[in-house]
Amino acid sequence: MQLREQLPYDVRDVMRDLPPDGCVRDTVRQFTLNPRIQDRARSVKVLAERLGFAVLEVPLPVGMNGRLVPDAFAENGWCIEINADLSVQAKRFALLHEMGHYFLHTDHDDPLLDPVHFDLSGETFYVNLDEEREANAFAEALLFGGGQLAAAYSLLSGHQGKLAKYFGVTEEVIRIAVTRLRV
Repeated sequence: MQLREQLPYDVRDVMRDLPPDGCVRDTVRQFTLNPRIQDRARSVKVLAERLGFAVLEVPLPVGMNGRLVPDAFAENGWCIEINADLSVQAKRFALLHEMGHYFLHTDHDDPLLDPVHFDLSGETFYVNLDEEREANAFAEALLFGGGQLAAAYSLLSGHQGKLAKYFGVTEEVIRIAVTRLRV
């Protein structure tokens, strides 16, 4: 089976949505060009921290994998909280997804604004399905864009378990990505 990059949102789109700051763009580009380092999937936590986020693993309500919250002490003014109960692989995708919300759906200039997707008590959260799809597309573009999934798919003969390990994500994420990119 052949794969063709058909992401509605790809690395070029990610770069357009990033602030014009050369350091931010360079950091993201290095991540997308080199998805593996020392035979392991590159750390998304390191990527997030280099982009100025504080990253915390916390207990979150069932069904909430992560959230973006204002944090006056973080370099960029935001903290990404990730559900501590998730697998390492699910945490990786959730972290990239929350970065997508930051770059696509927040006002970076005013981190003191209240988040619009949940209340800070952690008991209620609101979902905008279009924004969720956009944040997923952002995460997929960082992980699989620029031909990365197609190349790995060919290299690993389409074995979804090996692809999941290669990218450091769940097999479910791979199944979705492969389905979306199937010819």
